Amino acid sequence: MARAQIFANTGFNLITNLGSGTPYTSQVFPTPITGEISPSTEGSLNGSRLPWQVTMNANIDKSFELTFGEGEGSKKAFLNVYLWISNVLNTQNITGVYRFTGTPDDDGYLAAAQYQPQIETKNDPDAYRNYYGMYVNNPFNLGVPRTIRLGVKLDF
Repeated sequence: MARAQIFANTGFNLITNLGSGTPYTSQVFPTPITGEISPSTEGSLNGSRLPWQVTMNANIDKSFELTFGEGEGSKKAFLNVYLWISNVLNTQNITGVYRFTGTPDDDGYLAAAQYQPQIETKNDPDAYRNYYGMYVNNPFNLGVPRTIRLGVKLDF
């Protein structure tokens, strides 16, 4: 009796990337993103660091041999089905921060007392705060969340 080899031509890969936080220069007071106020450095140049980052990726695949035709004129091809998962743990990696707060989603401008009179002069201060908050909540300051790809590859 032949045994079925269900794990024949099957692969599993696990890749983990770990990195210490990159340096950045913090600043003394918040500055609006509009750029009308120049930032002032606090401490030394590149004296602050982003948090550590860890990403784990997995790939599971299985290949199937396909035969087309019979005898000497037969052709072979391989069908590979894979599941590729990036950021398996769905880790929220911070790739950029605002220099005053050290956070990826708030630059400190809206909460700073010295800017409240300036904000209140806007046509609709509440709308300004809302839109400004959405603008500084930059998705590019965070790494890519978990991504799952299911695919098929044909080699002939």
